[in-house]
Amino acid sequence: MQLNLVRPLFPVLPVVFVFLLSSCNERAGQPPFSPREALSTFRLPNEYRIELAASEPLISDPVEIAFDEDGKMYVVQMDDYPSDRMDDYGADNAPRSKIMLLEDKDGDGFFESGTVFAEGLHYANGVMPWKGGVLIASAPDILFLKDTDGDGKADEKKVLLTGFAVTNPQLRMSSLRYGLDNWVYAAYSHAGGGKWREEFKGKGSPLYFPDKPDQQLPPLLPGTNIRFMPGEYKAEASGGMSQFGLSFDRSGNQFTVWNNVHIRHVVINEKYVSNNPFLSVGATMADISDHGNAAPVYAITRDMLNLHESEMGHFTSACGITEYTGGLFKGKYANASFVCEPVSNIVHADILVPNGPTFTAERAEKEKEFLASTDSWFRPVNLTTGPDGALYVVDFYRKLVEHPDWLAMADSSGFYTHAGKIKESDFLEGNDRGRIYRVVPKDFKTDKKSAAKLSNADIQTLVNNLNDPGLWWRTNAQRLLVDRKDESAVPLVRELLSRNISAEGKIHALWTLEGLGALPDSILENAFQDAGPIVRKQAILLAEKRIENSSMLEKVIRASSDPDPYVQFQAVLTLSNVTGSYPEIFPALYQVISAHIGDPWFQIAVLLGAGEHAIQWFEACKDFDAKDSSAETGKKEFLKRITSITGARYKQNELSSLVKIISAVKDTGVVIAGLQGIERGMKRNINPVQLTPEGQQGLMALISDRPRNVRAAAMGMAARLQLTASGGLTRIISQSKHIVSDTTLDPGDRVLAVQALGLDPGGLPFTVLEALLQGSQPLDIQLAVVNVLLSSRQNTATEILLNKWSLFNPRIHTIVETGFLARKDRSESLMNAIGSGKIKPAWISRNTQNRLLTFSDSTIRETAKKVFKDVGSRSREQVIHDYNVSTTGNGDPANGKAVFSRACGVCHSLEGVGVNFGPDLHSVSHQTKINLLTMILDPNHDIAPGYEGYTIETSDGGTFVGIIESENSSGIVLKSQGGVVHTILKSDIRSMSPLPVSLMPEELESSVNKEEMADLLEYIKTLK
Repeated sequence: MQLNLVRPLFPVLPVVFVFLLSSCNERAGQPPFSPREALSTFRLPNEYRIELAASEPLISDPVEIAFDEDGKMYVVQMDDYPSDRMDDYGADNAPRSKIMLLEDKDGDGFFESGTVFAEGLHYANGVMPWKGGVLIASAPDILFLKDTDGDGKADEKKVLLTGFAVTNPQLRMSSLRYGLDNWVYAAYSHAGGGKWREEFKGKGSPLYFPDKPDQQLPPLLPGTNIRFMPGEYKAEASGGMSQFGLSFDRSGNQFTVWNNVHIRHVVINEKYVSNNPFLSVGATMADISDHGNAAPVYAITRDMLNLHESEMGHFTSACGITEYTGGLFKGKYANASFVCEPVSNIVHADILVPNGPTFTAERAEKEKEFLASTDSWFRPVNLTTGPDGALYVVDFYRKLVEHPDWLAMADSSGFYTHAGKIKESDFLEGNDRGRIYRVVPKDFKTDKKSAAKLSNADIQTLVNNLNDPGLWWRTNAQRLLVDRKDESAVPLVRELLSRNISAEGKIHALWTLEGLGALPDSILENAFQDAGPIVRKQAILLAEKRIENSSMLEKVIRASSDPDPYVQFQAVLTLSNVTGSYPEIFPALYQVISAHIGDPWFQIAVLLGAGEHAIQWFEACKDFDAKDSSAETGKKEFLKRITSITGARYKQNELSSLVKIISAVKDTGVVIAGLQGIERGMKRNINPVQLTPEGQQGLMALISDRPRNVRAAAMGMAARLQLTASGGLTRIISQSKHIVSDTTLDPGDRVLAVQALGLDPGGLPFTVLEALLQGSQPLDIQLAVVNVLLSSRQNTATEILLNKWSLFNPRIHTIVETGFLARKDRSESLMNAIGSGKIKPAWISRNTQNRLLTFSDSTIRETAKKVFKDVGSRSREQVIHDYNVSTTGNGDPANGKAVFSRACGVCHSLEGVGVNFGPDLHSVSHQTKINLLTMILDPNHDIAPGYEGYTIETSDGGTFVGIIESENSSGIVLKSQGGVVHTILKSDIRSMSPLPVSLMPEELESSVNKEEMADLLEYIKTLK
């Protein structure tokens, strides 16, 4: 079907600072506005203007656009948002997403005609030109669509890669991007959870290529961005994670986005992390905004009709990030980063400033946005740079953009919001509209002669375009040259490299030769000497496949001393691939860390190659001369990272040797850092290991003869070992039995003595320990006793804890419940105690009840269903209605902060109080009080993406529950309530399954009354 629009009979309007009220709008000054009227609602810097590029009725509900090699615009329309099962769609639940192919035939910048290229797609949200057609993101699939007969409609359709999660449309795999390295990249966010529609509950499965169903791919599940080569059937994790949006700058740096985090930089590619499975890397992305996460935004919207209160004004729906690469903008915007915030009707801009191996993103405009609209229906959701160098803005243009599944209060009559009761039909209002705008400098003039026509361009033209000022031209020229595999391109690209071209042109030429299999060592070696840092960095990446060549290795080693930190950093990462094989690398890396001892990214990068020689690193760095307090702090953290590797390797001789080295060190800070690092690494292992006699002797000396902080660090390590009877250990335990009972001594010394009793290889002195579980004893003493008993496998320890259950205060209660849930046998004992009446069901927290009700063991699970059937039987809806009064008045935020500290601090952190475990509450402070109340009292209603709970069972019977903080090929970093972090080796995992309920406990009303709830809500609403 061919569609044509007549160009509107008005000139493209620059933004002016007046309002033009349309006489043809029945509600003067009220949305929805026509495309012409909407132009007058925008505000942007004086040097720029905004123009209409496409609009309804040709398009509707656009979520992404891409320009093919001839400048035609593919528009992805998610016409089925928010759900194709909305009642107002009627009985037909057929997939509704489509792809429009638009053309600007007269070259004036307005796309006036087009065809329905493809339709009947499931929640399509991404498009990228590829091999004469397009790749489409339409979970669970990445599709290839192509028009083979020239009618503007796809007649070839093929599933290239499949298995992606089919969760809420806002969280699906998206943002297909052609990388500088000739891989296709895609964003693959966390899947999320909660009381969603059945169609949004697909958590994904292992990815595979349908053409190669038996081919084994690395595990690629939601929460890790991916890259793939469709023609070679390759797919792997690419590092970082993004929601809706993924972008590369002119140098190939990757940037991502996540709800209230509007810009992240992927600092370390996933492929390097596996080089040292014993190093806990944690994050591979940096949150780089200097104005914070949930950063303030400055909307100018009139009569904002969002479903959540807007007066707090900060990022909650960041999406569509793009680094401007068009070569058209000047000054501070020449390389700016742009991101959409559709809830606040703005496009935000940041200026990227180099910061070590990463960046700092600074606001481009002070207390205002690059682009803002007074129109509440303006919903920018995506951005891209076009072949003309313009910044294109994709406007979903809807009355509402929020998804109804994230609204807290609803009944058969509608959804309750601060804007009033919203009907289901309101979510579809405007689904026949949509606009694409372009932002250009005020003096920009459309040049029809320069329009893209690359599909039939000769090889020389494509090669010349590798040096174009615009990234669009360089990328598409490279893609087409690599696709064509025309050998005649090789001498032309080599000749291009011999000319005085831009650094950007050089890196595209180098990767084009690599894609053609025609990059000689001589050209690559020259690139190491280039004046442009971005060329030198790409030379290192290109050298990775040739690193066994001694000349190439030498050049990478030399690059580690490059004056540019980005080049240095890449050299260190690349050397981590081969560090164990070439001793000459060590001194080069030592020089690097000497210059960057305080930078955590350089610390990680250097140690990614240290898996086999961590002790050598400790020996080299323990006496490092830190020049200031910052370097001293960095040194201690670096030493912890080093020794954590040895702790994670968990080998008797290595641990013993390291302890002997540490025991000879005089610097207390170095000793503590070393011991704490060992303990950190040892937590990853299951079965206790013994030290050699010399190693244990050194450890006992640290426990006996050093200051308390050293003794505490040594005790932490000792508690994770299988100690053998020795004279030193016997003396320590004998002394400790006297110390624990002497109430005149400092409680800190008594706590250490309790911990020492837990080291006795002959068994715990249960009588002594039980006597210390009295209310008259300091809380720290009781906590130490409880932890010693929980670490014991003996039945007597379990019985003592069960007998004292009713006497524990809330803090101890939480620790004991968590400890019992960590082992199947203890969970069984707890259920038996409840069944016999020793422990009342009401004494068990709701969160623990939920865990037992979903326990992996069927016997425990079924027993829990019986004993907890009458506990907490009030419906969450009824509780919320009862507490609704807390939302109707003004609470006291000062009192609310105290309530937060007492009731919420175990999972959330605010203003220096609490633990960073649950979501950042700044990101929800804009919500209505009724929405916040629902989140608090019915946490299972919606589980924030990235905070889904998982249960991991290990081969020794251990059970861990928490959120997955990070994952790589060797292990999983799991964060549990209270902020405790567990690094679990995948080889030790027996089973792993998602929790069907939130980790946030229900029944908070049992500890927070209605007046306190009002104060708590008021406190959250005052967050800035």
